[in-house]
Amino acid sequence: MKRIDMTNNIEELTLIQGEITLGRSDENNITLRDHQVSQVHAKITTLFNASYIEDLDSTNGTFVNGKRIKKHTLHDGDKLLIGEQLITIIKPQT
Repeated sequence: MKRIDMTNNIEELTLIQGEITLGRSDENNITLRDHQVSQVHAKITTLFNASYIEDLDSTNGTFVNGKRIKKHTLHDGDKLLIGEQLITIIKPQT
């Protein structure tokens, strides 16, 4: 996946096979310009039809559907909150 620099809120994220890292550092696949986001905040892994998000020991936590998580299975329509970034998860139909 090419790197995406998000200076504004992401509204939707369509998941792809492999790993996507999210955080404030430019080394992430998705850079979130938010002071509440850790340098390397979270990682989403998609293998076949299963997608998982893992909080990478961030300072302010990762939330799915309002609940703080360490590791969580993602479903279509889940609401992901990282800092002030609210993202709706879109899982492509297979």
